[in-house]
Amino acid sequence: MGHTPLLLVSNPETIKEIMVKEFARTPNRPKTFIARNELAHTLLNTDGDHWRFLRNTLLPTFSSGKMRMMEPLFKAKYEQLLDNLQEKAKSGKPIEFKEVFGAYTLDVIASTGFAVDIDSQKNPDSDFVKYAQKFFNITFNPLLLLILMFPKIDILLDWMGISPLNRRDIMAFFRSVATQAVDIRQEENSTRKDLLQMMLNAHRDTDINDNEKVQSYEEDPDKWKKRGLTMPEVLGHSILFMLVGYDTTSNALTFAAYNLATHPECQEKLIQEIDEVLGKECPNYDNVQKLEYLEKVFNESLRLYPSAARTNRLAEDDIVIEGYTIPKGTDISFPIYSIHRDPRYWENPTQFDPERFSPENKAKRHPYAFLPFGHGPRNCIGMRLAQVEMKFAMVYILQHFRFKTCAETEIPLTISKAGLIKPEHGVKLLLEPRS
Repeated sequence: MGHTPLLLVSNPETIKEIMVKEFARTPNRPKTFIARNELAHTLLNTDGDHWRFLRNTLLPTFSSGKMRMMEPLFKAKYEQLLDNLQEKAKSGKPIEFKEVFGAYTLDVIASTGFAVDIDSQKNPDSDFVKYAQKFFNITFNPLLLLILMFPKIDILLDWMGISPLNRRDIMAFFRSVATQAVDIRQEENSTRKDLLQMMLNAHRDTDINDNEKVQSYEEDPDKWKKRGLTMPEVLGHSILFMLVGYDTTSNALTFAAYNLATHPECQEKLIQEIDEVLGKECPNYDNVQKLEYLEKVFNESLRLYPSAARTNRLAEDDIVIEGYTIPKGTDISFPIYSIHRDPRYWENPTQFDPERFSPENKAKRHPYAFLPFGHGPRNCIGMRLAQVEMKFAMVYILQHFRFKTCAETEIPLTISKAGLIKPEHGVKLLLEPRS
């Protein structure tokens, strides 16, 4: 963009070459804006050894063991979700699921990342909900385009108090919430099992395989191995996980509900699997792993509607691939949405067909033709958290209801690809109670 050369890469083998084999030359993403608050201390905005330290330190926070530890927090939130849906279903009117799942994911993030227990569907006037909505509702502003073209100009805009990205009032609120939660734990010696506590404990955590870690540090390794996360890093990641986990997860749930409602035969197959494997047992980390068709449904939904239209890497040095030289400084872009609908890799690519992800069909396809969470060391660190959050909600709903289309269901959906991929006009569906 602007003065930076841009290379689009859609060949799966080349994607693997760049994301994994040539990671040493493409370890970072291009910077679209320069953070000057706590977000400057996060995985999103750090490079080199600082990024390696954060990645290696935070990885244990998202291990399967940690997901099991947080099950009570998830359970409280998916039970709230069902209570709210049962109230809405009584009216017999269409339900806007983008709003419903948005409230659910916000409640999960508030509980796990900020130690704040809210029911945002029933308490829309809480300060946490208000500031979170301000955080996500950045309407189009010509200054955003200017920042994308010239990232450093945001420094001047922030100094003038008119930056659309560095919102001081919002950051001050979440800084206060997280700091208060940490202070209470230190005073009471509390060890609530949530994301915030796990970050506070991260520097002395060993719940991770060495082969998951990023390559060794380039500089003095002792500088990084001897310290834990700082408070700006803990706070920054609480905010970052809200930023990257709210819209993405709620959109994924919304699209999955839409696909099940518009493909009732797939919904019935999923309900049958849930009944056979779980019966009336509530979802937990271990039993949802047994739901193979559920995994196929979410994968196929994420294929059609990935969270982001593309992902990027920055060439830090010249790279030679298949005889071609990618010059240093090139913005390498991987068009996820287009790759996921490319007929070279997907037969009848616009159709919803969960069986694409059966073991035999996956074996016929290059694994890097599917990129919902990225690949390589820069893949989504919160992938396991998002998957658990989505599976718990979907299973618990389908144990009690079926999704149904109605006159207000937009078919086909109008998709917004500005920023995140989401339904332009939301998704309205009916809920039919199961007998």
